[in-house]
Amino acid sequence: MFIQLSKEGYNTLSESEKVIIDYINEHVDTLMDTSITTIARKTFTSPATVSRAIRKCGYQSMSDLRYSYVEQQEQRKISNTSHILNESLAKSYRETAQTIDQLDTRKILQTIEYIQFANRIFLVSRGFTTLVSEELQMYLQLFGYTTIIVKDVMWMKKMDRIVEKNDTVIFLSVNNSTPELFEAAQAVKTVGAKIVTCCCKENTNLEKIADVALIGHSEPIAEAKGLTISSRIPLFVITRTIIEYLAQ
Repeated sequence: MFIQLSKEGYNTLSESEKVIIDYINEHVDTLMDTSITTIARKTFTSPATVSRAIRKCGYQSMSDLRYSYVEQQEQRKISNTSHILNESLAKSYRETAQTIDQLDTRKILQTIEYIQFANRIFLVSRGFTTLVSEELQMYLQLFGYTTIIVKDVMWMKKMDRIVEKNDTVIFLSVNNSTPELFEAAQAVKTVGAKIVTCCCKENTNLEKIADVALIGHSEPIAEAKGLTISSRIPLFVITRTIIEYLAQ
């Protein structure tokens, strides 16, 4: 309701004025294009009665009423925008805090040891998660590690021919919903190379087959073209922790 009056204030209006205020509240979406004359005609009252009703509600004129309406709409937009922004920030906080709480320091250190003593490091991922792999690869190469990204399905199917026993393979996935990742891990297992999985879903097949599993907490960001887009922040938190330790 746009024009809000207390019960006492509403009762001070005449019956014609009540009809006018009720009409304005019911047709507030057309307020910007409605004149006093139109309101009077629609409510079977006079322009003078409409003006008097508006003044009794605290508005000096029709223009003042319209300005108040526009101002209210702008405040509502700001409020809605703030809610969206605050919810987004809250998600980022929850993802970061819960990921940190869930991480086992011993598993992080074990992963770092696998990286330090590996001949080569393979980073296996698909889709948007490849962005996480690319950043991790950049830093590992900067620190002198031979690092290879595997994002092609055909490469994944041939991991047992590519990977050697003294290599370390890190699988990065939010929900581990890509079957090729598990198939690749099975192939790596036959070679005997170390397997690390960074995921945001517990008790997956990929976690069960891994030597070390680093589990984060991720939340959906949006729905787009029938797909649910999930945050990669937890994976960045995990890889950042590894990178910063190696940088010391």
